[in-house]
Amino acid sequence: MQAVILTAGRGTRLSPVTDYCPKPLIPFWGRPFIAYVLGNLRSLVDEAVLVVGPDGQVERALGSSYGDLPLRYATQLEPGGTGDALLAARELLDDDFLMVLGDTCPPPETVREIIARSGDAALTVLQVDDPHNHPGVGIRDGLVVERLWVDDSDLVDAGMFRLPRLVCDYLDELEPVRGELRILSAVGALIDAGLDVRAVQMRGPWLQYGDHEGVAGVCRVMNQLRPYTGDGDGGRDSSVEIETADCEIRDSLVFGPGELAGCTITESLVYCATRVEGATVQGEIAAWV
Repeated sequence: MQAVILTAGRGTRLSPVTDYCPKPLIPFWGRPFIAYVLGNLRSLVDEAVLVVGPDGQVERALGSSYGDLPLRYATQLEPGGTGDALLAARELLDDDFLMVLGDTCPPPETVREIIARSGDAALTVLQVDDPHNHPGVGIRDGLVVERLWVDDSDLVDAGMFRLPRLVCDYLDELEPVRGELRILSAVGALIDAGLDVRAVQMRGPWLQYGDHEGVAGVCRVMNQLRPYTGDGDGGRDSSVEIETADCEIRDSLVFGPGELAGCTITESLVYCATRVEGATVQGEIAAWV
């Protein structure tokens, strides 16, 4: 099985940090987020194809493999939605493949389950208290996906799919919505055509950041990833490759290569490439360059 990971988005919701660091390379506890995604896939798929932007930063950071997992790359020249990103990788696709959003890290047990799920295609869903900001998914018999964009469902799309290569043919026939060609529209077309699309409910923490939650999502994922670092009882800040002196940093993700002196940073995402003294940041996304 092959995995396609979409990493070409500009991450505008995390600007200005993503003006200087691609969202997949933002480091959580010393590792870029994409490393957690690849780590959960590496023993379960044969290859990963990363759809990247034209700047080449992700490809330069990762190279041709992650451990024993071969990596290949396809370039999405301009942001055009998840469906457009998948079409950029069309010539590299196997007959069936996994597709994962680059800011989502599904647990290995969910990866195993979606690979094994019967049907022509499958997507992960998650039960949430407030589905307002995510597409609702209508399911029959706890298994078969009947409809997407359902207003009264507390199950929402969780960002990983198992798809047949022919989904690209359906994407060819779709019109962009507000300038974006969306993979969910193609999945909806598969359902309308009578294909058997199954659901896999994700259990456990939803390691997804950079959506409508903004900095709150970053801090949530930072704390959820903490147990995987082997130092679960340590401090609750992720300060990476940055010099600090007399600083208080808590519940924040702060990374360099800059220098902070006498700063207080709480519940924030900060990229610093210079020297900053005496700054106070709370609940913000900031970049100092």
